[in-house]
Amino acid sequence: ECPRAANGKRFGPLVGYAGRYDDGAGNQLQKVGDVYANFAKMERRIPRLYDFLPALVGDPRFGEALSGGPVVFCGAPEGGKAIAVLLALLTGRDYIFPEKEVTELKTATSREKSRLVWGRHEVQPGERVAIVEDVTNNFSTAEELVRLNEERGATVVMIVGLLNRSLTVENEFMLEGHAPIPVISLVRKPIPEYHQDDPAVAADIMAGNVVWKPKTDWAELVMA
Repeated sequence: ECPRAANGKRFGPLVGYAGRYDDGAGNQLQKVGDVYANFAKMERRIPRLYDFLPALVGDPRFGEALSGGPVVFCGAPEGGKAIAVLLALLTGRDYIFPEKEVTELKTATSREKSRLVWGRHEVQPGERVAIVEDVTNNFSTAEELVRLNEERGATVVMIVGLLNRSLTVENEFMLEGHAPIPVISLVRKPIPEYHQDDPAVAADIMAGNVVWKPKTDWAELVMA
């Protein structure tokens, strides 16, 4: 989390988020903010990651979903895969994950675009699926996974994550034409994100006080 003075002045850099927006001139720009949760660092330490999960499994709604019949844990690439494996191990259930298929190569002004497809694994008709992510925010990946699973005749019974940082989604994900899907998170902490021209961040953007690839430049953020 970026250290700040009482007057809002930042003593560290902003971070770039995965979320993008159109600036009105046809450019896709990254959203930015003051907080970054890098669960990739914890994936190396599987016993420590595992220690977090009993509290997640202990959520009454998690137990209710499991009691309704067999559940397959579907890990969202990439951050949800390790968590989904451990949840499957902890509960004695199955595990699957989709793969990313590149649809457009990155250019000098845009990032690579991809979609999720079944490859190494697949879901079966009638299966009950729990979507697993490390961090949920705009729920675009969750929405894609709901549709991907239900196109094959499966039913998504819950969305599970370690951190729900969304500003709008609390305990249920409302998808048009779909019954509410429970959102179960170990931590619920709304974290603001900004367009680059927002007054809250514009001066820092102009000054170049931003780390665009937090995972790559993690050491700089840790020092700050």
